Amino acid sequence: MSTSINFNKALGISNGSSITLASNPVTSLLLDTYPNAAVAYSLRKLRTTYSGSAIRVRRSSDNTEQNFGFINNVLNTSSLLTFCGIGNGFITTWYDQSGNGNDATQSTAFNQPQIVSSGAMVTTNGKNSILFNSTKLLFLTSGVTVGASSYTSFVGKRPSSGDKLIGLARWNTNGYAMYLWSDNKYYYLGKTNEYLVSSTTDTTTAQLLLTGQNSAGTMSIFKNSGAITSSSNFIVYSTLVDSIGGSSGNLANCNLQETILYNSNQSTNRTGIETNINTFYTIYP
Repeated sequence: MSTSINFNKALGISNGSSITLASNPVTSLLLDTYPNAAVAYSLRKLRTTYSGSAIRVRRSSDNTEQNFGFINNVLNTSSLLTFCGIGNGFITTWYDQSGNGNDATQSTAFNQPQIVSSGAMVTTNGKNSILFNSTKLLFLTSGVTVGASSYTSFVGKRPSSGDKLIGLARWNTNGYAMYLWSDNKYYYLGKTNEYLVSSTTDTTTAQLLLTGQNSAGTMSIFKNSGAITSSSNFIVYSTLVDSIGGSSGNLANCNLQETILYNSNQSTNRTGIETNINTFYTIYP
């Protein structure tokens, strides 16, 4: 014996009417829309098909380490705080979400950046962040060659003017980096040439989205999607990035939340990438 149910009658819907059942929306993450990053590190999920962890953390109480992934595309802070208890948590690995498996690691406890402080998450503008306080540094598993066309972005904040804000860089001082320096000026470093982007000082301690773009030899830096300046006479020769948080003798004092490198020209996608980042972090109007 079978039973049939008139759903229209059960739901009080008259003949000729209809309903649409809601479905779970598909969220388009940054690397879904703008794929093929060389490396990508974040405390939010950047790619729908990424199934790995966000970070690996060492707790201060007994030096035990554990991986932590995402819930609803953001870091699983509940599990992380339970793991750390009232102590501190330090990053031993920041996992690469690009698909290239180029994770950033630090085995020396003293040099591991911090994400939990006395049982509370380290945050910037209400979102999770990682503290690099002048002694902290992560090394990429493999150096990434940066050629004549590249695009780098990172989200970060320094605690006071005169502190260094640096994302991806090269451990050797003769390498690639884009940064807000201790003299409160913006620089682009390409192999052996350091380029002062602007002589105007910027003493801001606000959260920033900085973008460095090298397109056909023209260097540009964008602060919160607005161009600072560019130069057609400064070329990044093939070089490497192999660290996060500074280079030898020049370590950052800042909080970082996300840093991404495309080893390709992303000039047509720049505003779209920046909009995606800003929508999540709410950095600028």
